Amino acid sequence: MVTRYEKFKDLLKFRKTMDLGLSKDKVRYIWGRRFLRELEGEDIKDDGDLGHASLEKLEIAKKELPKLKVFDWVRFVGVSGSVAAGFANESDDIDIFVVVRNGTMWIYRAIVAFRNVFHNKIRAKRHKDVRNKLCVNLICEERGLEFPNDIFNMHELLFMIPLYNEEYKRYIFSVNPWLEKDFCVKKELLKSRTIPKERVFFPLRVLNFLAFVGQLIFMFISGHNPEMKRLVENYKKGRIEFFEYSFRIEKLEKYLNG
Repeated sequence: MVTRYEKFKDLLKFRKTMDLGLSKDKVRYIWGRRFLRELEGEDIKDDGDLGHASLEKLEIAKKELPKLKVFDWVRFVGVSGSVAAGFANESDDIDIFVVVRNGTMWIYRAIVAFRNVFHNKIRAKRHKDVRNKLCVNLICEERGLEFPNDIFNMHELLFMIPLYNEEYKRYIFSVNPWLEKDFCVKKELLKSRTIPKERVFFPLRVLNFLAFVGQLIFMFISGHNPEMKRLVENYKKGRIEFFEYSFRIEKLEKYLNG
């Protein structure tokens, strides 16, 4: 039977692949106060998980949050990646995770990209300097929030920092019950009162499909070389992923071979 101590050691090992430690606050958040008291003598930091650069970029993300909202479609916005993990450099962008209502993700992306032409705060291919740009690299519809069970996704979910609708984070946890079953995350984190907005009007669904096709065509014309198979598979799942998939594999391999 898997134990919390084993999963604590796994997470500590995974963090060390990024040259990071694990704070008492995060241990308490994931496994509870009682478990933290059992870890006396373990290699746990007293201070927080975020470095100076991460804290600065988090403040920038909070300031630019209104640029990520479209109608009442947005259900959640969070910071992920290097900023949330705590190892961001001054030159890094800011990874953003957005959850939208079903049937809207590609329309949402089109609107955000169009507005970015005027405010230029979101990372685009034309940018040479991406420092402090918002990088919207994961957009999920509510039906697409179940992630594969591995320590990389466990880390991304638990270290994600909410910018909008903090309570919704618990809903995301609740649709990934493997967090409790396989990583012994405390049950309270998976308890949510959030109710997903299931209803999607047919015209909106059609418009979303047309927005998907239109943006695919634009990617080909502009030389983006999109991963067609991955985009189509994720369209079916209710997800848009623009992060490098190889990064996830690299971190998992480093963890497994470490």
